[in-house]
Amino acid sequence: MREQFRAFVAERRRDPLAGPASTSGLIATGLILGAALVGASVRLLPWVLDPAIAWATLAPFAKSLLAVAFEAALMTGWPVGWALATQRLVDRGEARVLASLGEPPPRTVLRLGPQAIAFGLVLLAASLVMGREAVAPGRVVNALLAEGHGSCMKNAPATKGVPFVSVTWLCDRDRARVVGRAPIGNVVFTADDAHVSDDLRRIELDHARLALPAADSNVRIRVDSLVLRGLAPWARASSLPPLLRALVVLLSALGGGAAAAIAILLPSRRRIGGVAAALVGAAGPLAALVTLRALELRVPEKHPGAWLVLFTLVPLAAVLAVAVARTVVTALPERRRADSK
Repeated sequence: MREQFRAFVAERRRDPLAGPASTSGLIATGLILGAALVGASVRLLPWVLDPAIAWATLAPFAKSLLAVAFEAALMTGWPVGWALATQRLVDRGEARVLASLGEPPPRTVLRLGPQAIAFGLVLLAASLVMGREAVAPGRVVNALLAEGHGSCMKNAPATKGVPFVSVTWLCDRDRARVVGRAPIGNVVFTADDAHVSDDLRRIELDHARLALPAADSNVRIRVDSLVLRGLAPWARASSLPPLLRALVVLLSALGGGAAAAIAILLPSRRRIGGVAAALVGAAGPLAALVTLRALELRVPEKHPGAWLVLFTLVPLAAVLAVAVARTVVTALPERRRADSK
């Protein structure tokens, strides 16, 4: 078994594409992950420095951001690494040699099959974790609302802020009310109680009062139950079942990466440089992430089955974006160096 493994590693090293592709993929993923973690840390830092927020409260949000960063880095880094390795294969002339031996671009990309399986398993696991963590923030915020209400009644008169949803409990001796601003129109509301959805996109208010600004005076409205939608979620949330979402992400990354490698191997009048190859490699995953996010935010809460079919467009968007990126890159005028006299 050990000799077979050594033979497999030696064969990978001799392969003109597989070895450089795995190295480039790991480096690109590491760089993107580092940048994503910096952004996540900046977003998390104000809450870390707030002494009123315990780490046990912050942990689900931190895990959600970490899962998002890792998923996005892996989904983008490997296609970019494949594109860069393929570009170097073309630059060194080895792609032309393979083509002269009768190997078409799709068959050349099949050399990446073993590492594609490994990459796919890791990405699938990361996406499953991401899908499970996506529903945690709403549950934690509901617990914070209940905790704030209980603390409010014990320490009245006082105020008790609730992190992540920007609402405050106003505590009186005989009752407590939650006050905040609606996501649309900057309308101030108060209510006897509040509950948020698991994905933090909706807040339900009991016995709510709203103050609507008018031309001459404020208009006040009282309702028994009010649902406010359009809240900007503090952490990314998904309306898809975790397994379905993970499969969509996996197919999008593999499709985008394979399409980018094939696009660079195809004959072109213009030489595709390293920067252009990285752009072609990143186009598919970025388009998939944008399309996935746009669809996730629009899944109806009732009868979502028909809407889920539209998520088949996510891998298609990745492949289409690669085709568009290659067309744009090859259409740009090539910069020529001036001949030295």
